[in-house]
Amino acid sequence: MNIRFAKESDKNNIIDIWNYCFDDGPKFTDYYFNDKYKHENTIVVEDDEEIVSSLQLSQYNLKLNDKIYDTSYVVGVSTFPQARGKGYMKHIMDFTLNELYRKNQLVSILMPIDYRLYRKYGYEHCYDQIEYEIDIEDLSGFKSKGCLKKAKLDNINDLINIENNFLKDLNGTIIRDENYYENLFKEVESEDGHIYIHEDELKDGYIIYFINNENIFVRELYYNNLNALKGILRFLYNHNTQCKKVTISSPIDDKIRFILSNPKTANIKLKPFMMGRVINFKKYLESLNIKSNENLSINISVKDDFIKENNKIFKIHLNNNKLNVESGDYIPDVEFNINTITQLAFSYINGKEAYLLNDLKENKKVIEFLDLIFVKKENYVNEYI
Repeated sequence: MNIRFAKESDKNNIIDIWNYCFDDGPKFTDYYFNDKYKHENTIVVEDDEEIVSSLQLSQYNLKLNDKIYDTSYVVGVSTFPQARGKGYMKHIMDFTLNELYRKNQLVSILMPIDYRLYRKYGYEHCYDQIEYEIDIEDLSGFKSKGCLKKAKLDNINDLINIENNFLKDLNGTIIRDENYYENLFKEVESEDGHIYIHEDELKDGYIIYFINNENIFVRELYYNNLNALKGILRFLYNHNTQCKKVTISSPIDDKIRFILSNPKTANIKLKPFMMGRVINFKKYLESLNIKSNENLSINISVKDDFIKENNKIFKIHLNNNKLNVESGDYIPDVEFNINTITQLAFSYINGKEAYLLNDLKENKKVIEFLDLIFVKKENYVNEYI
């Protein structure tokens, strides 16, 4: 077995693994390997000089707790059936995590097909969404002053402004620029989807959606005011002769449920969406700006079975709004595995919940310290590849 970064000449072999493992269709696969794939961000496993497993590291800028981090989004984890059950996944994940540490990345994200597969590698649940399943007739009462038009590349700056305003109070988001939206147009087109923009006096909302038989799946519905939201919902209702149901994925703080005429007829559920992982605990803490003038310290023992630099006891000292972190033979105030550390670092849980989830007796001093440096927030990310 040999694990390495892919070479340019490996591309066709990696496409073969992708096509075997994922039912994406030729249009999407062509888009992905022409516009997203980079061999230098792909890790492969060779067995008898044959590539049998691979994964991709899509590069994003992640805004987490008001800081922006270069982040690898692990996607496309795939293995030919003859190589499954041989422990290759453990080895490729071990290699990947330590390469991310070596590359000085501090956090990573991953969309799991099964949470159980990735928890063992230190990835943990950090993102939720609300999913609405709505009878299209329940959208018949909405009206607005504006109109919707098919979005074009010329609208990219409008889309960026709408998205920035809509997500401004959320944590853990991806920074989107012009290049991102140019790729998004290609991605949506490759899946036969649509992007429409709402305009009244200003362009103030947009929707990305896909028609699947009698269902409309709304991947994004971003709006800057109530009029834009109502206009987009009315636009969805205009499909009532061809579709019966609308499924909408939204951030946790979305307001759609407040304006439905009869929310009881809608199926509204919490949908786990994305996992995260701390790659470099020490540097992540030292990157934070803490809104506190207190002078405090605690000792945390971190258990990380894959990145040895995290698998230590850390003395964390807060002074002048910054954290100083040292490892050593300190007496720990508390011990957490990297999974719990990740949920704290991504602001998905608070100190009290960390104790509860680990079945520990509460330590008020430690909990208060944790809540100073890890303030619980609403997280949102909506990237698929």
